[in-house]
Amino acid sequence: MKIIDIRYMRGPNIGSVRKNRLVVMKLDLEELEEMPTNRIEGFYHRLKLAMPSLQSHYCSEGHAGGFFERVKDGTWKGHVVEHRALERITRRGRNACSGRHDREQ
Repeated sequence: MKIIDIRYMRGPNIGSVRKNRLVVMKLDLEELEEMPTNRIEGFYHRLKLAMPSLQSHYCSEGHAGGFFERVKDGTWKGHVVEHRALERITRRGRNACSGRHDREQ
């Protein structure tokens, strides 16, 4: 996995109409692009041990622990990177309430 670009945007922008600050990261997931988390041996358990604070992430499931449910059932690495980034931003005292990941075809 490689970070291709990171941009910090301020003011109204196409990526966020409600927030005036936005971090945009472009990744090349390489071989992980087509490997959901449930196909990576031990990934769920290692992530839970490494970042237990992700338990508070609701994700699309609508309740605390929802993100880990998605990881266990199988989600994309870009989605995991998104939640790790949101958690790191929040731990630095910034308001990071949402994210989005897009898969380029």
